[in-house]
Amino acid sequence: MPSRSASGTGNALTIFMNKKNPAHAPAVDRALDVIELLAASERELSLSEILAMLDIPRQSLIRILNTLCDRGIVDRAQQRGYYRPGMKLLHLGNSIQDKIKLRSVARPYMQELAQETHKTIELSTLDRDQLVLIEQIEGTEGVRLYTRIGSAYPYLHAVAVGKIYLAHMDEEKRHKVLEKIGLPAVTEYTIVDMKELEEDLSRVRENGYAFEDQELRKGVRRVVAPIYDYRNDLAGCIGIAATVFSFELKDRERFGQMVKETAARISSGMGKKK
Repeated sequence: MPSRSASGTGNALTIFMNKKNPAHAPAVDRALDVIELLAASERELSLSEILAMLDIPRQSLIRILNTLCDRGIVDRAQQRGYYRPGMKLLHLGNSIQDKIKLRSVARPYMQELAQETHKTIELSTLDRDQLVLIEQIEGTEGVRLYTRIGSAYPYLHAVAVGKIYLAHMDEEKRHKVLEKIGLPAVTEYTIVDMKELEEDLSRVRENGYAFEDQELRKGVRRVVAPIYDYRNDLAGCIGIAATVFSFELKDRERFGQMVKETAARISSGMGKKK
């Protein structure tokens, strides 16, 4: 496995080239080699330096660099012909790190809440403008509410998690988002009137949790509370989900307080300031 070196600001940088794997896409391997090289370097690298360290034809490397620059993964430096990691790479790294931390911090509290309520406990977050389920602990009741981890919720207004995020937006941004996606009726219980939705979002802010009554899936209710990180930014949501047979309307306030308390403990574990 050949290696090549490039001097940084004081340390040597060693890049190990992977052996060709017939199951890999060569263009992807090459792009990843470029990203790893620039990320490991202590300084900006020129095109000629990258060529010297990576076994990539010049024209292919130029196309790769142009693509990575257009996507924000790599930036062109002020000095002509030099490259450095882009801010989007940092953003992606931080985003992944935050989600890994959210899951690891939240899981023991989710298990505790599942044992206490016997309901399905869900952990969701916003990922590239989509609400995504990132963890779930199934309840011990007879009816399964299993949803595949990584699934995205289709509409913000029809699910309690979406209401949390909408309630945290300023009015102008919220209206722009809702104008773009609309308020379609997913079930006969979905809120499709803007005034009614705004009233519901006011209750979310007042109560500290959001309630969903068969608005996304008939026969299913959810109650969800927000989780905050060390910046006091909204990091995700934890919720209780169950069928209407085991989650009656009279349980709404009790479950709402339970998810609020659990969310506060997770937020503390995420470093939320008092």
